[in-house]
Amino acid sequence: MLEILNSALQVYKLKPIKEYQTEQESDERKPCIVFFSEEDRVSLLWATSKILPECAFIVTEPTWVRVEQEGNKSVLYLLEGIGMNEFGQCFHTKFTTPKKITFICNFYTEESYKFDAPILQERAKKFQFYETLADCPMSSGIELEEYTDDKLHTRLLAAARDVNVPQTMAFGFSLERYSHHPINSKVKLIPLSKNISDDEIRDYLTAFPPYRFVIKPSNLMGSMLCTIESKDNLDRAVENFKKCLDSLQDNDCLLVDEFIDSSINDNCNLGARLRVLVTRRPNNIVETSGIICNLGYLDKPISGATSKSFSIDYLCNVLQLTNDQKNQLLDKIKRLGEAVLKSIIDYETQHLTHVPPNKQTDFIGLDVFVKQHGGQLEPFLIEVNSHNCEGNLQVYEVQHSPNRTDILDKWVETMLYRSYHYMLKGKNILIIGGGDYSKRSDFEFAQQVGLNIILIDGNPNHFAVSYSSQFFNIDINFSTKDLKNALAIVEVVRKHGIPVDGVITFCEAYVPLSTLVASFLEKPANDYLSASIAQSKFLTYKQSLSYNQDNLAYEDLVKSDFVEVFALKDVTDIPPHYYPLVIQSDSGACASGVKVIQTEEELRAKFEDYKTSLQTLTPQGDSVGVNSEIIVTPYFEGSQHDITLIISDGELLAGYVTDKGLNTPDISRETTAIMPSSVDKELQENLVQSAWNACHKINLKDGVFQVEAIHTLLGVKILKIHPHISASDVDEWLFNVWDVNLILYKYLIAFGIKPFINKSSLPRL
Repeated sequence: MLEILNSALQVYKLKPIKEYQTEQESDERKPCIVFFSEEDRVSLLWATSKILPECAFIVTEPTWVRVEQEGNKSVLYLLEGIGMNEFGQCFHTKFTTPKKITFICNFYTEESYKFDAPILQERAKKFQFYETLADCPMSSGIELEEYTDDKLHTRLLAAARDVNVPQTMAFGFSLERYSHHPINSKVKLIPLSKNISDDEIRDYLTAFPPYRFVIKPSNLMGSMLCTIESKDNLDRAVENFKKCLDSLQDNDCLLVDEFIDSSINDNCNLGARLRVLVTRRPNNIVETSGIICNLGYLDKPISGATSKSFSIDYLCNVLQLTNDQKNQLLDKIKRLGEAVLKSIIDYETQHLTHVPPNKQTDFIGLDVFVKQHGGQLEPFLIEVNSHNCEGNLQVYEVQHSPNRTDILDKWVETMLYRSYHYMLKGKNILIIGGGDYSKRSDFEFAQQVGLNIILIDGNPNHFAVSYSSQFFNIDINFSTKDLKNALAIVEVVRKHGIPVDGVITFCEAYVPLSTLVASFLEKPANDYLSASIAQSKFLTYKQSLSYNQDNLAYEDLVKSDFVEVFALKDVTDIPPHYYPLVIQSDSGACASGVKVIQTEEELRAKFEDYKTSLQTLTPQGDSVGVNSEIIVTPYFEGSQHDITLIISDGELLAGYVTDKGLNTPDISRETTAIMPSSVDKELQENLVQSAWNACHKINLKDGVFQVEAIHTLLGVKILKIHPHISASDVDEWLFNVWDVNLILYKYLIAFGIKPFINKSSLPRL
């Protein structure tokens, strides 16, 4: 078995596989992505392992998987598999305790192996049985591939989206399954009889407008029986039509396509076929992730077996395209690919409601020809291939470079994203405080992924109660000490024997309390002192001054310029040169009560107003609170920014910058916010690094945080660290702009799961 794998590794210039690794304990905090396939699928394994090492496995034997019944569902566990580390070293790994499979790509289907040896057919039958049992997310699936690999079905979908397709005659014994498709002038459906005569075939071919045409069956025999014909030799065309007819099963079709002339120039007999790879991203956004060019002779169909692989840049150079022409062509190809996958997704959603919800089409490969049409180059869709098409990419990588491309990375990210959803399913999350109505999306998401919510709140009529599996009415008001509240919550949890997997809050005022509860329950969280310090601008600034003077390396690491903060006790303490300044409540958030002060008289009046308000207001969310100090800070001119940080186990996973608009006169409150940031990349990196350094300085190690900063002529100044971020607009914007699901990552980190986030991704806007 390993000889085939080692041969594939050798062409990638990777080391041969090591035999059985030391048996491992399974780590349920890591995803487990499994490929049911033969052992030579190196490109996909390597792509996955570069992103998240030793979390993906090739499974070649059905005995490497165990099925366990858990309640009313069947759950698949991995016993052993072929994995890879980040350096490309393969291992044959055995797990001492079975590892729960979180995602499956099944390339071992009965349809794919029906012409192979009986032993492979039997293996495919067993893997397909596992597929029918699995409740974890899957890429495609036997029910979906029946449609994705149907060349007529996908052509009708594409034509309905105004995608260029060849003019087509489609002959079929049973055409009822295509009744959902609108009538299209480019594709004509013709009922087929098994007793069709030679003369009838000739009449159809004669009446078909194109002079040259292609005859092929719509099934897996298409590449083997496909022929290029012309009206010069209709006798041959009729014979090849009949050969294809003999290969058809009841649900298959026979296609007669217009021949698309894909010749690369007038001086040679070479044509180009493009393999366009398209990926489904989170939120059902689709993206063309790569294009490969195959060059072959025009006197026979161009396929992987009859061509050589090249880059799309090479083809554009051969076609002598200018940069503008090249970019226009690439844009057309990408839009074609995205339109086709969107049409498939929409059809699955509307019409394939019988397919289990854990299956969806995530990745396809399109065969596309380019030809002159209307005075310019236009891409034409020839056919669609299901996720098994990535083998063509492996051939390209082997032929051109020992290094892998990044074409599969987006697909791998989608696998991980769906894995993370599955890993949350059935876990128990203890939520401290329901928060205001803007937090409903956090609860809706938890319900959507199958989390069990144990809610602690003092309001039995709170909207979040309806999302909860269990609710406990505990008065956790702000005037009560955190320790007393934490002990009350822990007592209730233990009294009712509730297994808690993680603790979280969506209320900034409850962040210290939630960390205390988590520590008592031995769940992942920041320490209580750090969370408490982060709530106070004054304490945060003081903590930033207490670096280790004996460790200069440490000082350089955590250095971050905080805005200087003074606790205001007496107006006369402020020297004249300190104006203008900013006065605010120490615990205020979202610029509540922030005022720009120009003179001592103005400060004196505002100071009295603040003292009165502190004695009368009750803290609610971001308002001024009874236990808050009055502070003043220098006034800085510059661009203001919010930096959203995702940190797990002290590691910065990702950071995103939002530009804050102009402040209203005299009050330091932004009027607008912009994402993605319009400042240059270097400044964004400086802002993110400064924000992370600030969090590191006060020992915030786990969670999603928002840091307010201002970029001045003297560099980045940190204004405030929010020890928790729950702004619904930020959640929504990051998801729509960056494919970053903050709500998902908040929950994952609360459970001690470190998610992968692509720091180098580009915004969609």
